[in-house]
Amino acid sequence: MGTQPPSHDALNVPSHDALNVPSHDALNAALAFIPIFEEGVFENASSVYITTGEYPLHVKELLSLLTALEIQPDGFDWMSWIDQARPYLQDPKKISEADAEAVSRLTALAVQSDRFNKSLFPHLCSSGVLHQLLLRLRTLCA
Repeated sequence: MGTQPPSHDALNVPSHDALNVPSHDALNAALAFIPIFEEGVFENASSVYITTGEYPLHVKELLSLLTALEIQPDGFDWMSWIDQARPYLQDPKKISEADAEAVSRLTALAVQSDRFNKSLFPHLCSSGVLHQLLLRLRTLCA
């Protein structure tokens, strides 16, 4: 992740002060999950949730960090954007080409939808959506 923290400016969002976002430490902590995804730790997140009704610890931690980032366009209605999100959700590799606005909207959708559908966030972990989202976030913030 280098010595310089990623820039929120690359995401076209106001400074962390304007959004009440924690320091760049939260962003770096979220990006630190990339190698954990690459080790396959999240592959069974959805099945663990379905079996136990509980989020695995690493899923809880990632959700908490993404929530703390508050990367979300002002006034964004994530429920009305689900149709536009569908191509990314069905083929996570498409996230590698997403622009900053789509990345912020996908992040918001992942976090906000958890309030209504507890099985979705672990599914987004298992399916590779959140891995690809973190990779794209890292690229945009480089």
